[in-house]
Parts: sequence; C-alpha cells; structure tokens
Amino acid sequence: MAGEFGKFIDDKRRGRAAGGGDILLKDIATAMGTTATYLSDIVKGRRNPPEMTMLNKIAEVLHLSSQETKELYDLAGRERNEAAPDLPDYLMDKEIPHVRAALRRASEKKLGDDFWKKVFDEIDKEDKD
Repeated sequence: MAGEFGKFIDDKRRGRAAGGGDILLKDIATAMGTTATYLSDIVKGRRNPPEMTMLNKIAEVLHLSSQETKELYDLAGRERNEAAPDLPDYLMDKEIPHVRAALRRASEKKLGDDFWKKVFDEIDKEDKD
C-alpha cells in the first residue's frame, strides 16, 4: 500500500510529460540510475524513500517547484521516520549549536505549531528588513 510519499510521486507524474501525458516510472528510474521495479516498490510503500541525491533527480524529472521539492523532502523524511533530508547538515552544523538547543527546549516544553509559526514569521520579517 502506497504511503504519502508514493502517492505524492504518483500524483505529480500525472500530466507532466511533454504533450501533457504522464511521466513514466521507468523514465524517473532511469534518471535515478535505478530500475522501474525499485522505484515501483518505493511508490507502493514496499521500500523506504531514497536518499537526497535520488530525491533531487525525482524532483528534476517531475519538474517540481521549489515548494513541491520541499514537500517531497518532508514526505521522504516522515516516511523514513527521520528529519527531512535537506535539514540534517544545518541542524548538526557545529557553528550553530543553538539550533539543536532550541529544538530540544521546544520539544521538552511541547511547543506546537503556533509557536513555530511565530518563529517562521519572525524569520520572514528579517528577510524584509
């Protein structure tokens, strides 16, 4: 049974080929350097989502927008029960230990999305200043 990750890939390949047809799994698999059977197993939820390099190839073949690519990463991480694969380098950067400390404190306090929305808005505000 396909998980959210597999459903996302299946949905995004529909109608995105040249001429409005569907992008075939074999075409995505070829770009990934793997087989259609392997990719089919991922889409059907029989295998975990692939690593970052292959995710980027999937995003490229499917012509995903930046936001769609971030969603692909989130779904891959969630299905693997890990952080989204675009985040660990930043999270573990030894030059910014407060990232980990803040996440741990927020987790301990069980802060929800309302808190993180405020943080997000503050970060966006910094971009506009």
